[in-house]
This record gives sequence, C-alpha cells and structure tokens, in this order.
Amino acid sequence: MIINRDKIRSNPLALVFIVISIAVILFASRFPDNGQVGPGFFPIIISAGIIVFAIVDLIVDDDTELEMIDFDFKSAALVFVLLLLYLGLMPVLGFLIGTMVFLPIVLYYSGIRSKITIISISICLPVALFYIFSRFFLVRLPEGIIPFSRLLPTLPIGVIL
Repeated sequence: MIINRDKIRSNPLALVFIVISIAVILFASRFPDNGQVGPGFFPIIISAGIIVFAIVDLIVDDDTELEMIDFDFKSAALVFVLLLLYLGLMPVLGFLIGTMVFLPIVLYYSGIRSKITIISISICLPVALFYIFSRFFLVRLPEGIIPFSRLLPTLPIGVIL
C-alpha cells in the first residue's frame, strides 16, 4: 500500500497526471466565482478525480504491461489531430455545430457504422450538453460566427428544478 520509487518508476505517467492536476487546481482556484459555482468548479472537480485515480493507480499492484509494439500510434495520432482541428474550429463553428460535425467523424472512425446511432448521438449529445452547461450551470459555450444555439428553445424553470 506504500508508494515507493519503484512504483513511480514503473508508472511515471500517474505522477505527471498528479502534477498537471495540481497545477490546474491552482490556476482554476483563481477564477472569479462571486460566491457561486463559477468557471473553476469543473476543472477543480475533474482534477481532484484525476489525482485520486492516479494515486490509486500507483498504489494498486498490477502486473499488466502494455506492449508498445501492439499499440497503434497512427490511430492515436489521427484522433489527436481531429481533436486539435475540433478545438481550432470551435471559435468559428461554435460548440453546438462543431460538436455535431466532430462526433460523426470520431464515431465512424471508432467503428460505429449504424447511421441511426451516429446521427442520434451527434445531434442529441451536443444539444443535451448545451442545455446542461449553458442553461443549468450557466457556463457560456462558444457560439461561433452564426449563433445557432440561440435558435434552441429555452427550458422552463420547472424542468430544471
């Protein structure tokens, strides 16, 4: 149960995650919150979770090792490039349209071939996330050049409570 140097040497990525998460918590705690749930809340919660899981990963003694020969770096690189493209186009397309364009590509690349599944996830998930974050948590999401998100109906207060 003790974390020793051998465990850290065998899993240095867990230590990297802990250090980055601590930095995120430090920076996110400086965001203004006006006594309410502010923009730093989610980064702090997610970073705390990453720290907990990284510590558990260091404590748990597992004998499984990933063979680097079997790992497909091309697939990971392609998904990373797609993610960078998605983030780069977010200010232009906005969250709603950008996510609706990004999700079908990633879902198809991930092996999902059902058109109904791809279409339903690509439409329903961004809309649900938009309502959860922008209407319930009051987090502003990028709208893009043409703010399509303003065309969505507002939810009545009774639905949220």
